Amino acid sequence: MPLMNATRRLRSASLFVLFLALSGVAAAQSGRVVGTVTEGGGNTLPGANVVVAGTTIGAATDVNGRFTIVGAPAGEQTIVASFVGFQSDSAQVTVPAGGEVEVDLSLSYGDGGIQIEITGQALGQQTAINEQLNAQTITNVVSAERIRELPDENAATAVSRLPGVSLQNGDQIVVRGIEAKYNTITVNGIQLPSTTTDRSTSLGFISSNMLAGIEVSKAVTPAMDANSIGGNVNLRLQEAPEGLHFDTMLQGDYNDQDNTADNYRAWASVSNRFLGERLGVFVQGNARRFNGGGDIGSATWAPLPQADVVGGRRPYGIQQYNFQDQVNVDEEVGGSLLLDFRLPGGKLILQNAYSAEEFDNATLTDRLLLESGNRTFLLNRTVGSRFLLVNSLQGEHLFERFGIDWSLSHSRSRREDDLGYQIDFAGTGYFEGQRLENWTSEEQIFDIEFLSTGSPGGVNEGITTYEDFGERRLAGALNLTVPVTVGLVTGEFKGGGKYTQLDRDRDLLQYYRRLADSGENSGAAEFLRSIGLDPTPSLQLQPFLDPDYDEGRGQYFLSGRRAFSGALNIEYLDRYFRDAQTGWPTPAVAQSNRFDYTANEEIAAGYLMADLDFGRFLNLLGGVRYENFSFGNTAPFVNQTLYDGQGAVFDTVSVDRSIGQWFPNIQAQIRPTDWFDIRLAYTKTTSRPDYQSLLASSWVNQGSDGAAGNPNLLPTISDNYDAYLSFHNNRIGLFTVGVFAKNLSNVIRGVSIQRQTLDLFEGTFWAPVAIGYPTCDDGRVRRSCEDVDGNGSPDGQAVPDINPVGLISTFVNNPDDALLTGFEVDWQTNFWYLPGVLRSIVFNVNYTRLNSEMDYQSIFLERTGPFSPQVQVDTVRTGRLFQQGEDVLNVALGADIGGFSGRVSFRYQGDILVGLDQRDPALDTFAEPRYGWDFSLRQRLPIDGLSLFLNGVNLSHPAQNNNRSLVVGPDAEAPSNAITQIAYYPRRFQLGLRYGL
Repeated sequence: MPLMNATRRLRSASLFVLFLALSGVAAAQSGRVVGTVTEGGGNTLPGANVVVAGTTIGAATDVNGRFTIVGAPAGEQTIVASFVGFQSDSAQVTVPAGGEVEVDLSLSYGDGGIQIEITGQALGQQTAINEQLNAQTITNVVSAERIRELPDENAATAVSRLPGVSLQNGDQIVVRGIEAKYNTITVNGIQLPSTTTDRSTSLGFISSNMLAGIEVSKAVTPAMDANSIGGNVNLRLQEAPEGLHFDTMLQGDYNDQDNTADNYRAWASVSNRFLGERLGVFVQGNARRFNGGGDIGSATWAPLPQADVVGGRRPYGIQQYNFQDQVNVDEEVGGSLLLDFRLPGGKLILQNAYSAEEFDNATLTDRLLLESGNRTFLLNRTVGSRFLLVNSLQGEHLFERFGIDWSLSHSRSRREDDLGYQIDFAGTGYFEGQRLENWTSEEQIFDIEFLSTGSPGGVNEGITTYEDFGERRLAGALNLTVPVTVGLVTGEFKGGGKYTQLDRDRDLLQYYRRLADSGENSGAAEFLRSIGLDPTPSLQLQPFLDPDYDEGRGQYFLSGRRAFSGALNIEYLDRYFRDAQTGWPTPAVAQSNRFDYTANEEIAAGYLMADLDFGRFLNLLGGVRYENFSFGNTAPFVNQTLYDGQGAVFDTVSVDRSIGQWFPNIQAQIRPTDWFDIRLAYTKTTSRPDYQSLLASSWVNQGSDGAAGNPNLLPTISDNYDAYLSFHNNRIGLFTVGVFAKNLSNVIRGVSIQRQTLDLFEGTFWAPVAIGYPTCDDGRVRRSCEDVDGNGSPDGQAVPDINPVGLISTFVNNPDDALLTGFEVDWQTNFWYLPGVLRSIVFNVNYTRLNSEMDYQSIFLERTGPFSPQVQVDTVRTGRLFQQGEDVLNVALGADIGGFSGRVSFRYQGDILVGLDQRDPALDTFAEPRYGWDFSLRQRLPIDGLSLFLNGVNLSHPAQNNNRSLVVGPDAEAPSNAITQIAYYPRRFQLGLRYGL
């Protein structure tokens, strides 16, 4: 009923708006003005402002520099085009009543006092500035010119240079410290499906070369999806410009960290317009291969036994240390096809984009057990593929008194593993073990010299794991726009609706074998004999070591600080697992089912909004959006009975729920002068729970502990407040300073809850309780209390559960709100007015400061003494939001001199919360501040259209450390930052040729 009532209200309001328009709100006779804005060199200018002189009636040019002014007064009019950094241009036209007139305008760079030619980087910057100033809401832009002139490797890197944007896991977008799953990624307004097990979308395998620009909207409008707490990242695909255009690039890529040169990147595009310029065709393809990965050292800290407490905290020592060398080979292909057909008063767009990746990843681990002097040799392996596909048909149609735009879209993502396994071997006596208190720094461990008397041992266990998950989205949207002019008030009313259907599934298959037992090698017997091994006994370490690794790739490990000598033979073990698994009887039933699910979601949305100019000084945008979120999922209730993953699916649980939400929205832009404006915004947005956390799943692990999803979770809601000041003219460029605040309620977090305190957390789900199994006369909870065989006892199977003090890992809505505040400063300018080569300098700098705080609820039972009764402790700890950093700084300095272009850029990110302790803030883990330097150089060659380029990525190659605040060692007098992880990621040099017409 609430959905039906809301739908009726939206329908009535939409009809009223349409009636108002058709009744003569724009009764004065008017027509349309269409055309293109270019600069002196013939390049189109996206984001230029075009108005009818003496009015506020106008439009901004699109990505192709074209504009359409609707509702222009009939008769003789002057059309004025302006673009920050350029001189304005105007033209006289006669607007026919009910008709259309076309006019093209050309702008000159500078302020008229100096005759100069704009360079590629300056044009890219000016385009971004103007698109940002003319955006409907608070937006940052990466322009098409910037992408074309000195392209970044992928879409994630390109967008990470914008204010307040950083990366999570290398290729997922964090906006204003809000982790990636709380932000949305769209292509031409079509939302991309998730490429991970949560709601985040990875952009690392989307080439930047298929893009015509990137927009990051930090304040959404009612016409946009509300599921975006941090922001929306919109990737714009290129449309075909007029004339035949061809562009191609081939690049070699040297990984200086791992000394690999078998890397490449290539792309090509061709475009043209046909049928009298009405039909545009743009085709692009790309390919990439990269052999890289991280070099990682990680410490496991443990409390010292019987040590004196320091300031109420126990001292710690390093118990074990892992050296990990990642060997990741990724091969990507992609392409896009975009057709646009210009209609009288509109256009149709058919877009198709495809990106695919084949990944071949190995993590080699040499684990040092510091107290015993023993080592464990491990290999984690994942080989598979993933893809992302987007198809859409969109239409824009302008009529005399209203406009309609619509879209139909399909998008899909999938990941499938071909091979995945974990294996470990033991080795003893490799170095002199010492007591825990003697190990207090990683430098001690780096200095360990292995003894020649070390003894390679045998295999322990093997696990194979295969992931298969995917998502498909179908969406349709229809929007109605009604221009309005009443005195000094001009603008538009807009209303529309959208329906989205999403299907998601996951299937995980796992085998667990104790390879130390005999009889596990029968499937691989032929292979083992081929390398001279007897398949009857269990595997031994020595034949599976890679003896040459430390003299090859391993010699560069951790920037040369320590050679990696514990590598297993990947080729041998790949063959072994592929063959051996054929002889293993059954998969691990419990582990193979506990993560499986099918899920579907439906989102029905409608909105009304007004975007009105009150003279030239004030713009108000306001409205409301309603979204009804319905979901259903089916997931297992799994009882694991053995450590090896065996057990059974006790039951299958399905749930269906529906949640309706209203999202008010009010924004204002105040323009006191033509060089200064103020933007104010209040928006309400949401983020829905991850798929896995929303499941009605439960896992009982041998009666001791367990895990569960929670279909009772509520979406996180954010009330967002923004205030921005912008200063802009031909010499300043654009200088922006803004403050923002987000109040988040119902924040979803993972917790571990003792079974007997589960009811104290609101809205939790645990299948043994939630499904409503009956308690029978024998006092046990069973599937059924029926006595079928008549023996006086219930025959129903007992419902598995865990012991009262066992921990359940699950998800809850935090009862206390979170507050995130911050400010941004951004300056973009070109020093065109300076003498000589200085006028070619293009400068960009932005800085974001963030702060967040939330009280985390924690309830547990503890004993104050060995024989005292358990006491319930209900406490709250305060901390920042997960994955939130405090500082983000980007600086870029570029220049174009003759045929040479160059850019140097610097990126800094402050410490980030990467590990949250449920009870004690002192045990949180932070990623220390990180920075990086990049450069791009390009030289045009004597052959027209041909250029040579050289890029350097991560030049400084710094160590990236994580730390915890610990009392280190028995002699420490106070806590200090103890390193938990040190990592290096590749420094790269890219050399290539580019040719374009």
